[in-house]
Amino acid sequence: MARLRLRTQLLIATLLVLCTLTGSILFIVRHAVRAEIADEVRESTKSSLRAFEGIERQHQLELSRTAAMLSELPTLKALMTTQHAPTIQDASELFWKLSGSDLLVLAKPDGKVMGFHDARPGWDAAIAERDLKRSMEEGEDLAWWYANGQLYWVFLRPITAGTAKEARQLGILAVGYQVDSKVAEQLAPAAGSQIALVTGDSIIASTLPAEETTELQRLLAEQNLQHDTSTREIRLSEDQYQVAGALIHSGPPAPVTCYVLMSLEQANGFIHRLNRIIFFLGISAVILAALLLSFVAWTITHPLESLVAGVRALAAGDYTYSIVPRGSSEVAELGLAFSKMRADLLESQRRWLASERIAALGSAATSISHDLRHYLAALVANAEFLYDAERLHLNRHEIYEEIKTASHQMVELLDSLRDFSREDSAISPVPGSLEQSVRRAVEAVRAMPELRSRTILVRTLGDMTGVFDPRKLERAFFNLVLNACEAAVQTKGKVEVEVLSTENSFEIRIADDGSGIPSAIRDSLFDPFVSSGKPNGTGLGLAIVSKTVHDHGGTVTVERTSEAGTVFLVTLPRAARATTAVARSATF
Repeated sequence: MARLRLRTQLLIATLLVLCTLTGSILFIVRHAVRAEIADEVRESTKSSLRAFEGIERQHQLELSRTAAMLSELPTLKALMTTQHAPTIQDASELFWKLSGSDLLVLAKPDGKVMGFHDARPGWDAAIAERDLKRSMEEGEDLAWWYANGQLYWVFLRPITAGTAKEARQLGILAVGYQVDSKVAEQLAPAAGSQIALVTGDSIIASTLPAEETTELQRLLAEQNLQHDTSTREIRLSEDQYQVAGALIHSGPPAPVTCYVLMSLEQANGFIHRLNRIIFFLGISAVILAALLLSFVAWTITHPLESLVAGVRALAAGDYTYSIVPRGSSEVAELGLAFSKMRADLLESQRRWLASERIAALGSAATSISHDLRHYLAALVANAEFLYDAERLHLNRHEIYEEIKTASHQMVELLDSLRDFSREDSAISPVPGSLEQSVRRAVEAVRAMPELRSRTILVRTLGDMTGVFDPRKLERAFFNLVLNACEAAVQTKGKVEVEVLSTENSFEIRIADDGSGIPSAIRDSLFDPFVSSGKPNGTGLGLAIVSKTVHDHGGTVTVERTSEAGTVFLVTLPRAARATTAVARSATF
């Protein structure tokens, strides 16, 4: 945000506020609708629980009446006196149909089943006998029997003969109704939703379609929803439901949970319509706010943009660019302050340039005059020695060599100044071997008597052919190798020159084992007239190297330097192109 324009920042901030408000409204509305649906589901669950309790009481009354009526029938009592299971099984079918129940069991007083009738397959006499004995042990008159995914309400009634004092128990009668989809369909109107009755991990009754009932069964097994009475959202096939559960029976043989499933299709449709309305209103508000804010921001930022243009012109060196202070009083005051600052900077810039020019000329004149004075003094002194050589018995050849050396050094200084001061690149690229130029430079350094104790190693790798100015590069490599030899250890110093060739460039490394570059000149090493530790140095050697390498389109850097030595890295393109009129200002 800090790098954006002020108008953009204001627009983004406004859009963020509007989007946040719109999103917050959508979230609040969605949360409120979901909470309302969850409350409705919980209320439906309570209604279903109350309805189930009413249905249970109704069935209890019906079961008790049916059981009481059947147990007092003389024919049933006479049948139980036979104690013959096949006879009782065959004859009891008439009593079962008379009761209109889903389950009828006739058993001995000890619980052994003698007659069993079930409206739906899945149970047998053994299962009924097991549950009957459990109910007898627990003294239940009204019991829940469950097995093989079937749940029954069962009412137990003893079958007796004789008067109260002489009563004798002939057996036990059990009449039951199955808790199935009919019960679920009776609960659904009270809840206003779909109903699923679950025992253990099995659905025993449901008003859902068969496909969704299968999906719910899978969720019960995978997500462990059994007996979970919390409210949650689930998806069954293509529909989404809000679900809540209520435990309607917690005792043996298995707990029974009633799940109320309210479809969210209408609620989701309402939320989607509401989302579109709020989104449309939000987009409209954003567009109107953007238009209004753009106009307001333009009145604020336009004067600032004019001021920014003036600052940029000033940064680019245009001290004549003027601005008209306008806008609010604060902005106008800032414009006047900028105009005054620009005038002050222009004046100080003029003064600084004048002082720098004088300082640069003075520094260059001092360095050049010192070197020329030194060489001229050597020439004059040796000329006098040459004049009196016979009288003083001096060796004319040695004096002549001294004069020749001083003259050569003066020519070198003047050539260096001429090469460095030229503004164009002045290179003539021709095909050649870079290895040959490097070795010529190394041999020229080896020929110097004072450096014969140094060891110079040259290693090359790859194709050394390229297009460059051999004479210019030989001079640059000479300066680099000469500097390395002068920086190396005085006795048995070692200099390594490594030339590597890649597909498009050359990499030349010149390494010495000296004490490293002083920290005071590391940042200005390639500037003119910078030298350290060389009594006869002009400070132009590395500046000429930098100019020559850059004229070829390459770079020269100090790859590393420390007390263990220094490595210069020169990177050159394999094919240099001649360029002209490359602007370069002389700073001496």
